[in-house]
Amino acid sequence: MREIALIVKALERKGRCTKQGLYEIVTEFRRKIPRASIPPEMAFPELYLLTETENKFIEDILELLHKNGLTSHQSMNLLERLGVIIEMEKRVAKGTTH
Repeated sequence: MREIALIVKALERKGRCTKQGLYEIVTEFRRKIPRASIPPEMAFPELYLLTETENKFIEDILELLHKNGLTSHQSMNLLERLGVIIEMEKRVAKGTTH
């Protein structure tokens, strides 16, 4: 989350957007883009497909979600928002916003 905060500060400093602007963009994306339906067989990839680092990362994320008392619905919303922020970061790095 620290990295996201730094990205937002950098964008604000450069005059590219504000926190409220990012919030509005995320809200708009969530309104326009329906949730994906993931088949059960894809929801949990085979463990051998994941590297040790990826497994540790996933374990740490799950631990944080549980430690902070998030429900599965809240966790999904949070991770979806993070995905949107990462996508926005990728677009900003490429110099596009649309």
